[in-house]
Amino acid sequence: MDTTMNVKGWYGFVGLGQMGGNMAKSVHVKEYPIMAANTAQSDLNGLDIPEESKYHILGGYGSSKERKKAKQLLAENNCENFDLLINEIKERFKDCRVIFLMGSSGGGSGSAIVPAIKMRLQAETDKIICVVTCTPDDNASMKEYMNCYEFFQELETIEGGGATFIIDNNKNKEKLVLNEQFACYLDAFLNCETTSTRGVVDRAEIENVLSQRGVCIVNKQGSDKAATQTVIERIRDNIYVPLENDGVVANIALVNSNNNVRLNEIIESVGKPLATFEGWESDATVLAISGCSLPYKKLEEIKQKIEDNKDTIKRNLTATSERKLTGSIDFLGDITAEKPKTEKRKSTRDLLFL
Repeated sequence: MDTTMNVKGWYGFVGLGQMGGNMAKSVHVKEYPIMAANTAQSDLNGLDIPEESKYHILGGYGSSKERKKAKQLLAENNCENFDLLINEIKERFKDCRVIFLMGSSGGGSGSAIVPAIKMRLQAETDKIICVVTCTPDDNASMKEYMNCYEFFQELETIEGGGATFIIDNNKNKEKLVLNEQFACYLDAFLNCETTSTRGVVDRAEIENVLSQRGVCIVNKQGSDKAATQTVIERIRDNIYVPLENDGVVANIALVNSNNNVRLNEIIESVGKPLATFEGWESDATVLAISGCSLPYKKLEEIKQKIEDNKDTIKRNLTATSERKLTGSIDFLGDITAEKPKTEKRKSTRDLLFL
């Protein structure tokens, strides 16, 4: 029996919007069940994944970073599109224990749909529903910042568990590389169960980490590089949005590939968790930290950018509605043109006898 394949079948990944679709592709390489849903058929056409994994939301042709447009599409015909999408996810991943919803916080489709789907799946299934998202980089538009802030406002209000992974797009200008790195780290964690007699992080403990509400990060290091100091440095210097320095943490899971990483020093660095899980004799050292606060400092910076530019945004949106071309230049209207003389229309006969 292929235990690895069985384990991978427990975790389903739903990519929503362009970023979510690209992330689904990275996860597909790791042989997990996936689905990519989008309001734009053109985005789906460009994805190198099986056709049966693609789902076009009926009537959509892209949301152009307009969250409201994507939500309105789902709401049409008494939320028929929304119900169809939810039922498709429930059917495709009925055998999964955990579903990861992946989408950009700053985009249109993913940003609008991810929180709503999480809320419904948590209410209608017994599965752990996690979120994988990203924050806009420093060169993003004001619209992306506004979408991002609204996304996290909605996410924060959702009751229940399920970890949230937040990639920072400032960490690499090549966004697809960030996706691949995350897929690599998460795959290592989901498959970190060993057979060591010294101790293992078992399947229940892995899912305990994933079920915890709040921010989660997962890192991986080769056994030749893993040491306490390098593991601690990677907690702050990684692909994710920086963790809050408030000591809030629920779970820490450490799977060791050597004897050079000390869990007690990691706890001193991030805060005292409710639970710790430790395993040994892995091919790589994997660290997962969950139950952390949302990145309020980062979100406050985004909010400040929006506040600093709100007057410019308002001016730009209203500028094309103002009438500035006033005053008549119709001086020719004062000139009375001589009316042409009306002639009797000639008949065909008249034309013959001119």
